Amino acid sequence: MQKLTAIYTCLFLFSGSLLLSSCRKLLEISPPIDTVTTGEMFANNKQAELAIAGVYSTLAHGTQITITSLIPDYVFSSGLSTITGSFSSDELLPPASATGEELRLAQNKINLGATAKTDALWKSAYKVIYDATAVIEGIEASTSAALIGSVRDQLTGEALALRAFSYFYLVNYFGDLPMVLTSDSKKILALKRSPVSQVYDQIISDLVKARSLLSSDFAFTGNEKIRVNKWFAEALLARVYLYTGRYQDAINSSTAVINQTGLFGLNQELSDVFLKNSREAIFQLKQTTDDAFLKNGTPEGLRLLFVPGQLPAPLFTLSEQLLNSFEANDKRKTVWTASHPPHQTPAKYKNGEGKEYYMVMRLAEQYLIRAEAIVRGTPGNAGAAVADLNLLRRRADLTELDNNLPAASVLDTIMHERRIEFFAEWGHRWFDLKRTGKAHEVLSAIPIKQPWAGDFQLLYPIPAPEIKNNALLEQNPEYDNF
Repeated sequence: MQKLTAIYTCLFLFSGSLLLSSCRKLLEISPPIDTVTTGEMFANNKQAELAIAGVYSTLAHGTQITITSLIPDYVFSSGLSTITGSFSSDELLPPASATGEELRLAQNKINLGATAKTDALWKSAYKVIYDATAVIEGIEASTSAALIGSVRDQLTGEALALRAFSYFYLVNYFGDLPMVLTSDSKKILALKRSPVSQVYDQIISDLVKARSLLSSDFAFTGNEKIRVNKWFAEALLARVYLYTGRYQDAINSSTAVINQTGLFGLNQELSDVFLKNSREAIFQLKQTTDDAFLKNGTPEGLRLLFVPGQLPAPLFTLSEQLLNSFEANDKRKTVWTASHPPHQTPAKYKNGEGKEYYMVMRLAEQYLIRAEAIVRGTPGNAGAAVADLNLLRRRADLTELDNNLPAASVLDTIMHERRIEFFAEWGHRWFDLKRTGKAHEVLSAIPIKQPWAGDFQLLYPIPAPEIKNNALLEQNPEYDNF
């Protein structure tokens, strides 16, 4: 399977060759595999690996996007989650001249007249879900002896984990969801929205099964961290357990990942964190290497990093609320932001040719998950949470916390550390504000978001074409009248 590390990034066009029929309504996507091609696609190891490679290509590059610089505006897993979540929270601001959807996201005043980005979140995530489900079904249906058991397990586990990952982002952006667990278009077109709790149950079910099937190292990728293994499933489980209040499970899963010291560790140099195959990386996406505009840089870096001379001013700037939240001398502000007076911009990615992959999940989160789960689940043991926090604070050159801090203060510090560690990264801040019940209090007081349109803006609208084409789908409350 090592060959896959070299081919999935060049499957942007190949994946289209698998799309043989159109669903046309719900999800507005095309099945990657139909009954004619299933036998061929899963006849042997190599062909099956090409199928999962198509899923990774969609994650990294989307489909049918011919201009690489647009990928972050259309692919949930390649920059769009960061952009939308950062606007909707209190991290990024659009240019002063902005008048469209980006401004409405920053104001928390989305309406159905301008939803290109939120629609793209939905469509791109469901595309991955649909393709991953087709892989799962195709492998299960294959009776070929040339598709060996270990490959069946690994690829099924990868597809399950990537499906769960996509559902995690959808449920946090949109709430109740149609649960697509089949590639049968007739069944898909009859789906209603399932409650958030059921979506999380499915995510957990997929990840638990994936964990039992996946490799526990990266030998199958030539030791690059560009495909998911067992520890990605475990790490995502830790996050989901935290979000759903299963704190001891979150502690157990995060600890299991942290203990894999042969594979993962915190980079002590902040400038090394986002490099390809960094010690901290649990999973990264490898971008295309032959795009003249991207030049081997990450799509998110291309969109967020301001390079003087290429544009007259930054496209997006960091908010005063975020910049003022850094403690004095925090190296994360020095290393992960860039000053372009009067603006400050994200600079986690430097877009150095061939030096970076796009970071999907990293180890620092597991320490923060464990710390938060400890305090919320066993507040009398807050000292153990402080030890995890101090690991991140030391590498940021900040004063270590006292082990005797009261639990409430430790929890406040955890949320502060999450804000600083993961600013402009995958929508973490947006999700944290919502899951902790702080979104209204924090966001409604920000000048650009006043007057506050209403808490209904904490969920994005279901794409209007989906509602039009499926009478069983209902729009999120209040959008029809806003």
